[in-house]
Amino acid sequence: MNKGKSFLKSFIFTGNWNYENMQGSGFRYLLEEIDHANDLGMDHNQLSRQTEYFNTHPFLVTFVLGVWFKEFIREGQPDYFKKVYSSALAALGDSFFWHSLRPISFIIAALFGLMNPVLGVIMYLLVFNFFHFIFLYIGFDMGYVLGKEVISWFNRIKFNKWSAYSDFITSFLLGVLLSLGLKEYGMETVTYYFFATCFLLVGFFIAKKLDVLFSLIIAIIACLVMLYVKGG
Repeated sequence: MNKGKSFLKSFIFTGNWNYENMQGSGFRYLLEEIDHANDLGMDHNQLSRQTEYFNTHPFLVTFVLGVWFKEFIREGQPDYFKKVYSSALAALGDSFFWHSLRPISFIIAALFGLMNPVLGVIMYLLVFNFFHFIFLYIGFDMGYVLGKEVISWFNRIKFNKWSAYSDFITSFLLGVLLSLGLKEYGMETVTYYFFATCFLLVGFFIAKKLDVLFSLIIAIIACLVMLYVKGG
């Protein structure tokens, strides 16, 4: 199998995302590529069934593909495990990639952006896509080797806890960012630190109840308000 080609095609497998079958068309698109590369001889009906409803996290789809092919070759239950893992990996992926990785990438980018805005953009792309690319690239091999036991690999690396670890680091870095921001604009007074802390705590409270991204929005609003009060 041309792994590089499959890896690149996985970037566009959500190109036909729709409300009818969600990512079903994209899953078939990736299956056809792997079937053709390995000359597995899947029949038309087998492929057509794969356009049915399918939805998972796009960065973890290659794991589902690997499991599906492992079960298909051993004449197991490929469609059953496709359904099981699409839901399980969707939940795991949403929790880490959307809920936690985006905010921590943003904070790191903002910290580097204080030195150079272009460097901030580069750091965001590097941090976020490091995990994005790694999981997409190794997914098929892990799914194919471990088959229906692939969830054990996620358990070994404690993937379900990555979100909590990331949130903790994000909170710490957000405090560092606010402190550096106050120093950058000459606002190193007890009053400004007090209000910054209050805004930060409100943001954390909202993030706990709603979403961590709201805490970032609160932090940004806090900075703008303090700059306005200072007349900066």
